Amino acid sequence: MNNEQTGIIFGIQHFSIDDGPGIRTTVFLKGCNMSCKWCHNPESFSPDIELMFWENRCTKCGICETVCAFGVHRFINGKHMIDRSRCIRCGDCVKACPAEALTQSGWETTPSTVIEDAKRDMRYYRESSGGMTLSGGEPMCQPDFAVGIAKLAQEAGISIAIETNGRVPFGAYTAILPYTDLLLIDYKITDPKRHIDLTGTSNKAIHDNIKKLDKAGANIVLRCPVIPGVNDNEAHFKAIAELTQKYGHILGFELMPYHKFGTAKADRLGIEMPVYREPEAEETAAWRETILRFGGVEWSELS
Repeated sequence: MNNEQTGIIFGIQHFSIDDGPGIRTTVFLKGCNMSCKWCHNPESFSPDIELMFWENRCTKCGICETVCAFGVHRFINGKHMIDRSRCIRCGDCVKACPAEALTQSGWETTPSTVIEDAKRDMRYYRESSGGMTLSGGEPMCQPDFAVGIAKLAQEAGISIAIETNGRVPFGAYTAILPYTDLLLIDYKITDPKRHIDLTGTSNKAIHDNIKKLDKAGANIVLRCPVIPGVNDNEAHFKAIAELTQKYGHILGFELMPYHKFGTAKADRLGIEMPVYREPEAEETAAWRETILRFGGVEWSELS
């Protein structure tokens, strides 16, 4: 009998070059303990498998309404209406849709299945000093599953990085650190009140965990999403710089300029999200220079 831990993921991206050093396989775990207004993976908010609707593909054939026993789908005045509160995520409508206008975000899997998939890229990991990154959402919202993947990765000789918001119980980090080479901590907003307003949570635990992780000797990179009009201010940039100076195990910062990729996915999930302005390259360069001017240490995988 196989008692292996299972978890729910919503994607595996091979040949990723933006989620840690080298060429990587990024595994996206479902579930998050924040609700950032600018999130580019809104399908990660819920820990459950979700229904996605691609309106531009829908031919309004009505088959989904026929096969759904729970009244999720209705066609009113030629418009496809979805009552997601009725959905039990059985997938019957997804299987029946001839136009593939209905899909499911997320599937259940095991650590060993994830690792077998990743092993196909071993050659690229070796040649580029790459490996696997666990992302999300917040991968540590599925702590046992994440540890299971990291442990098997270590046994297979695959380097592991964890992309995390830094706001889970410290015990979860303690459990996974023996199998982890790098923590990519998203440092979002310095001002405590605005952090609550824009992510739904306090940032106090994040600062506490950074301090504890540094003391534990964990290698940390601050990944800093910057959204015009939200956190593109000198006080935040100065705080980023000061953190890179304060803690010896913070290897540096990395800027992540806002993009709109998440808004289309939010529409398919029936989630309303604000749309911000995408910054110009010159703007991003000026942000970087400001942090460096304050004495910030920039992370480079070559350093």
